[in-house]
Amino acid sequence: MKKTDSLSIGREAFLSLFSKVLTAGTGFAGVVIFANLLGDVGWGKYRTVLAAAFVLTQVPSGIGAAVKKRVSEVGVEPGSFFGTALLAHLAFSLVVAGAYVLLEPYAVDYFGTRELAVGVVLVVVSLGLFNIANKLYAGTGHPAVSSWVDGIRSLLTIALQLLFYWLGFEAFGLVLGLAIATVGTAVLAAVLSRVLPARPTKRVAERIYDFARWSVPTSMLSNFYSSADVLIIQAFVGPASVAYYSVSIQLAQPGAMFATTIGNVLNVKSSGVDSVGGDVRFDLINSISYAGLIAIPVFFGAAAMPKELVTTLFGSDFANTPVLVVVGMTLFQIGNAYRHPFEAVLQGTDRPELVFRVNSFIVLLHLPAAVALGSVYGLVGVVASTVAAEVVRHAVFQYVAHREFGGVVFTRPMLEQTVAGAVMFALVWSVLEYAVSITGWVSLLLVVGFGAVAYFAALLGLSSHFRETVRNTVPGLSGE
Repeated sequence: MKKTDSLSIGREAFLSLFSKVLTAGTGFAGVVIFANLLGDVGWGKYRTVLAAAFVLTQVPSGIGAAVKKRVSEVGVEPGSFFGTALLAHLAFSLVVAGAYVLLEPYAVDYFGTRELAVGVVLVVVSLGLFNIANKLYAGTGHPAVSSWVDGIRSLLTIALQLLFYWLGFEAFGLVLGLAIATVGTAVLAAVLSRVLPARPTKRVAERIYDFARWSVPTSMLSNFYSSADVLIIQAFVGPASVAYYSVSIQLAQPGAMFATTIGNVLNVKSSGVDSVGGDVRFDLINSISYAGLIAIPVFFGAAAMPKELVTTLFGSDFANTPVLVVVGMTLFQIGNAYRHPFEAVLQGTDRPELVFRVNSFIVLLHLPAAVALGSVYGLVGVVASTVAAEVVRHAVFQYVAHREFGGVVFTRPMLEQTVAGAVMFALVWSVLEYAVSITGWVSLLLVVGFGAVAYFAALLGLSSHFRETVRNTVPGLSGE
């Protein structure tokens, strides 16, 4: 095991970022390929299987989060935690399989075929195993490499899905490819961790339970929160608006990638530091300072060319996507990016109940507001509620930081990134207004590339902190 209390958050996050880009790119390619191959009905069946499985996998995912927390504590032997988690997952998998046997006629009728109904069980078993094994590996001091294991899983998944589709398995082939790739990479994560499952003990089971009793409902709550907007929009304004919402949030998704990598590393490091009585505020400040590094320019870029982005990436059918929805969802992603470090450090310092309470409060605030605004203003009203909920969540987390970690966390780099984003917006808007028209993928990529260069050039010029961070983070620039 590596010493988790001395991890470099910057280096680990930098190394993880490229794996997140790989995973996101592979996932996007999979959507484009298989949505065209399967058509709307076949693709819908596959997504329905995943939706059902993802709800159930929040249980092993929460157990995995507990294992990651415990094994990242300095001086802990991980074998017994691994063994206990595997036993718990086996028990849960048997419950899911038993439920399928009892409800088989209803499951087959709902999912369309027996194979797809069984596919839910396969995904729950395989993904639960992967969550436990890969989170164990991250917790032993390897958060960056564990993210690359997930990237390998994405590549292997799409390769096997193409193979099984070619063999004639249709939508079930995608489920089968996902399950096999997930089991294979779970084994890879376990081998890389060099941790052998050991006999569970009562003390280890209690320590996992103490954390999992909060992390499991938090995972389920997050899954519900991410699905609620779609259900509300469908109820009030129908599937076309759901499509507009979905493409807008997909455009905003890259903004969360860097924040996710920072949160993953901070979770492991803060656990190690806290386990030896250290202070985590310095790491929280540094993490918050750069959580919005990508989300901020994504927001300003979407504000500069919302229609061009949507129609070029997703086609003319999405030309009616409201500008306020595109801009609103990228603004939401800024708040979502800052959420990750707060949650990571609270979980890393053994305060998962605070994460659950904050998120429960936000859900209870958001749902009635989204229903009320959605019934009057439709899609734009639901998005307005979502953005407002993230603003409130950030304020609540700032209060928690003041109470638990010695003060609120607003830093100069956050302001400098915002100024650099505004500079990028002005330059991109000027180029589109007076020099270039976006007519396809090539011109869009050129403008996006120009905007990225403008943003990072402005940030390098404005921020001495960013320049120092780049020197200390990027291999070969530190002079070591």
